[in-house]
Amino acid sequence: MAHAVLLTGESGVGKKTLARYFAQALLCEKGGDGPCGQCRGCRRFLARTHPDAVFPAPLPKEKTIRIDSLREMIENLSHHSLEGGRRVIVIENAERMTPQAQNCVLKTLEEAPEDVYFLLTCDVESALLPTVRSRCRIVRVQPWPGERIKRALLGQGVPPDRAETLSRYCEGSLGRALQMQQDESYWAAREAVQKTFLSVAGQKDIAAAVQALQNQRDQGDRLLDIMEQEVRALLHGKATGASGAGADFPPLWQEASEKSLCRILEAILTFRRQRGANVNFAAAADHFMQIIVEETKTWQA
Repeated sequence: MAHAVLLTGESGVGKKTLARYFAQALLCEKGGDGPCGQCRGCRRFLARTHPDAVFPAPLPKEKTIRIDSLREMIENLSHHSLEGGRRVIVIENAERMTPQAQNCVLKTLEEAPEDVYFLLTCDVESALLPTVRSRCRIVRVQPWPGERIKRALLGQGVPPDRAETLSRYCEGSLGRALQMQQDESYWAAREAVQKTFLSVAGQKDIAAAVQALQNQRDQGDRLLDIMEQEVRALLHGKATGASGAGADFPPLWQEASEKSLCRILEAILTFRRQRGANVNFAAAADHFMQIIVEETKTWQA
């Protein structure tokens, strides 16, 4: 194993879990391909009491990892391991290190003591100094396949209908899926999208939909986010033939053409810009609904 490994990827794909797994394996006294979970080294690591496992983190009430938090750790690396074996430094959210802290770590990465291993995680690879990245073996943790996320959610007791929805819209992040599952306001917003944007089938429906949006204008951006997510998923499904795409849409939307869906996406972006420019909300919502009605007429023709 390389003396320094950088795990990168989207938030919630399991970088920290993987880093801790590697760290536990390095400290496992059985010396197998993975941690045994039973030896003294594994038990102490899991209890966060292993003296040779270090987790630098921001000081209380701070968001960044400062150089002062690392100096003592770096100094201790010049001494022998307390357990007489390997030492592991796990820096989670390494992008939180200040430039000074990164340069401090860099010096150790360039001349790492024997049996000292660094495991870093970060969401955005470019947030770290190029010199730090160049000293690490980079492992890009990929998003999870939808079916695997669905199985994991079902295994944790998530209702099947929610597991199906989350697996499509969490962008391959199990962590994000679990957060969405616990956020009841997210499900309320999805229901609002169903009752407003997706329920409009003709001119007679517009006034009621606009009024419903007016009542929820404080979360207008979130409703637009969900609507955009839904339309993009349906468009992707039509373009690729992916199964399950558009399952949350009314039957009428299943007939939508790719061209119409692209026009609706453009209308969503226009609605966003109008909100940012403080255009009258009711007028912007009415204009958006009119576009939906115009496009649905082409599906029914």
